[in-house]
Amino acid sequence: MPLSGPKKKLVSRKQKSSRERIEHALRASEVRYRRLFESAQDGILILDAESGCITDVNPFLMKLLGRARGQFLGKQLWEIGLFRDAGKSKAAFQELQRTGYIRYEDLPLETKDGRRIDVEFVSNAYRADGTRVIQCNIRDITLRKHVDMEKAILESSEREQRRIGQELHDGLCQQLTGVALIAKVLSQRLAARVPVQAADADEITELINQAIDQTRDLARGLSPVEVEAAGLVPALYKFAATTERLFRISCVFAYDERFQFQHSQALSLSTHLYRIAQEAVNNAIQHGKARNVVIGLTTLRDRGILTVRDDGIGIPADMEDKQGLGLRSMRYRAGMIKASLDVRRDSGGGTVVTCSFPYRGGQEVRKRVRRI
Repeated sequence: MPLSGPKKKLVSRKQKSSRERIEHALRASEVRYRRLFESAQDGILILDAESGCITDVNPFLMKLLGRARGQFLGKQLWEIGLFRDAGKSKAAFQELQRTGYIRYEDLPLETKDGRRIDVEFVSNAYRADGTRVIQCNIRDITLRKHVDMEKAILESSEREQRRIGQELHDGLCQQLTGVALIAKVLSQRLAARVPVQAADADEITELINQAIDQTRDLARGLSPVEVEAAGLVPALYKFAATTERLFRISCVFAYDERFQFQHSQALSLSTHLYRIAQEAVNNAIQHGKARNVVIGLTTLRDRGILTVRDDGIGIPADMEDKQGLGLRSMRYRAGMIKASLDVRRDSGGGTVVTCSFPYRGGQEVRKRVRRI
């Protein structure tokens, strides 16, 4: 039985309403996609899958490479600094067409002004509105590579310091100890016959023993076993004492008496803090010409505060532009323990280095100041 007029109109209205909902949903989806495309913090390129020509580019990539939109559209990847090797470019494009996916962990990009940027390149093919397209996501990994390189340098330096420290302790110290024993025996044999020469031998023995003490101090600084064995506070005590003996300056260590770490990585945290203090003190002596240094360790609510204050000539005004490996390593170590590092001139002269790090420990603590 055929449908009557009113029923036909009702079906037609339902179909029209359904189409309108679908069209509205599609428009909303397009708006959402466009917003994501425009606001993404990775570079995005859209290519025609057949020709390989760029059909769209997002603002982030334009800013990253310093190029206008018109300098991308209609170009091939190698024309904007990607896959400069034509053979490699064709091979990559063929693989992408065959598999629909390609990824490069480390790809060099060149900006308009000639700067090199290292990027992670991920590309995949899909269909949009019946047309096969290729989307390329480009992530700047220059900073990540820089951080990885600094980490590798720091870890290598740490291993080498420990190796040298161990060799000084187990090798040179043992040899010097043997020489000191021989000198002592010689002094005893000479005492009965030629007392004057025996006194000279005693003086040699004393000088050798002093050299042994200095070598052990150097070894301890290179490989601070106290951090591992007893914790940060004893290690900093010994470091302050060593600093006074080696450099003939005043060194004061002030700390919270009940300062203890309640941290899943207490050893790692202590080691990084020790190295930061060590680097700050070395900078104060070598570059700041300081005669007085104060190392402080305290707490403020849920933060631990490590400070190194000196009376030297202070940091240069252009320090941030000329920061060497020492300052960079301190900043890197601070980042490893989720700490903040501040280096500035002290109002009374000299430099203050402050490292604020997450801390969970005792409640109210009493400050103890000990002069080493």
